Amino acid sequence: MRIDMVAASWENDPVEQKAHVAGLAGALSGQGHDVTLYVRRDSRALPERRRTPHGYDLVRMPVGPTTPLPMAELLPHLDGIAAYLDRGWEQRAPDVVHLHSWTSGLAVRESDAPLVQSFHALKVVEDRFQRSSGSTARWRIALERLIAISADRVIAASNDEVAELGRIGVPRSRMSLVPWGLDPDQFSPDGPTASRGPRGRVLAVGEVLPRNGFHTAIDALATVPGAELVIADPVRRTAPRHNPEVSRLVQYAEKRSVAHRVRFTGEVTTAALPALLRSADVVVCVPWYEQSGITSLRAMSCGIPVVAARVGALADVVVDGLTGVLVPPHDPVALGRALRDLLANRLRCQFYSIAGADRVRARYSWDHVAAETVRAYRQAVPARDGRATSEMG
Repeated sequence: MRIDMVAASWENDPVEQKAHVAGLAGALSGQGHDVTLYVRRDSRALPERRRTPHGYDLVRMPVGPTTPLPMAELLPHLDGIAAYLDRGWEQRAPDVVHLHSWTSGLAVRESDAPLVQSFHALKVVEDRFQRSSGSTARWRIALERLIAISADRVIAASNDEVAELGRIGVPRSRMSLVPWGLDPDQFSPDGPTASRGPRGRVLAVGEVLPRNGFHTAIDALATVPGAELVIADPVRRTAPRHNPEVSRLVQYAEKRSVAHRVRFTGEVTTAALPALLRSADVVVCVPWYEQSGITSLRAMSCGIPVVAARVGALADVVVDGLTGVLVPPHDPVALGRALRDLLANRLRCQFYSIAGADRVRARYSWDHVAAETVRAYRQAVPARDGRATSEMG
């Protein structure tokens, strides 16, 4: 298939989301598809078009200034992005267009090509779990509903997202459930392990923000004698001491008398993350909400048991009692109990380790995710043809 991907807000998208989009593009290319990823050009030093080492073409659209733009300043350029794409598609029409995030859906909403939409982060969910409000939230929720209903196919990353899309009016028959993927050879049980001390190691990975639940992990640590909590941030490029949320967490750990058992690593690159994951006895993921479950997937792929909050994609990724433990969100008592049980039961950890790695290879490898995505693409093509026929009639 000739597949065009559009990531209109690439410069504002989370690091993990960009890694997912790029990984999917590479996996599709590896399966023989002709893939082009379109993003906005935000630097003069970058070429407009290049072939990536993973086999897909990356096109940086010369729309707007060649500097990074915050989201509010990017929105007026969506029409320019649409015009650039239309000119190219007049010469080379894609078989399907995969739109990543609501901004891409808004820009390309009037295209005649079959449209497949991935939101990656629905505003209605952010509004509920991050307690945002106001006119900005309302108009974006309305736009996302319009975009979702207008698309020929919508890809959801979890059963929870399927339910959310259903609530805003998307028929289940037009949705495909396709999780995020990873390379199980990169995140494997075998390989180097980061150095560690004698304490039982509980590892939490994520941007150091309140919504990622590190306060809950610190509360739980107070009930797990002898263990350490290592918090690794794959996003921040500032030293932990310069991050105000880190300062708040340190103060909180001091109040809970566990500051001597809490350590912040600072930024951890994707290349260094597998070794850090392998150094853990348990990985904990207890955010308020989780759209992708990528940290738990990476931990399971490395053969590390996971204790996760039963929210969002985590409820799909972690099989309770088989690959790890699911606990209620915002519940340090349940989290502490699960951590104590796992740290005291090496045999159970080994069982979760084997089952978790097997589950990732069977369900979440890039080969599997790419094949499921292509299935969604093929369902979008007749849907677009059917719409065109009904409009003509």
